[in-house]
Amino acid sequence: SDVCSSDLGVDSIAEAMRPVERPESHAAFEAEAILRAVESFPAHQVLNHVSGATHAAAFVDAAGRIVALREDVGRHNALDKLIGALFRDGMPTAHGFVVVSSRCSYEMVHKTAAAGIPAIVSVSAPTGLAVDLALRLGIGLAAFARDGRFTVYAGDKRFE
Repeated sequence: SDVCSSDLGVDSIAEAMRPVERPESHAAFEAEAILRAVESFPAHQVLNHVSGATHAAAFVDAAGRIVALREDVGRHNALDKLIGALFRDGMPTAHGFVVVSSRCSYEMVHKTAAAGIPAIVSVSAPTGLAVDLALRLGIGLAAFARDGRFTVYAGDKRFE
């Protein structure tokens, strides 16, 4: 169930999250681009190489090239930093996707959609709520992206 504690004044997760529109992009991404991005992802994680303790979020173009990457000890913070940098730099988001170094949560799908990014790829598992939201919003959600493979959980039209 998606019911939260009524002590918080919120009866459901849907009430806690601001409404978000379905991204207008019709972009789809080839498997080779996703695999290329995931394979090159660790090399861009400078802070993680030093500390071994940070998460990363990267924005990737349709060819699978990492365009921007941000790191933080918090997985949500890394994604927030990335989206902030994309908007600060005026980077168009409709024709790329996000790769995250962690589990993919409901909030991460929500933030991705709010930024107009049509797909998110996680190296680990998605939550059930993340899959549900991605399905509702038409967001491509692929997970367990590692070792030359990935599993599509939502938005199969986003992946070729």
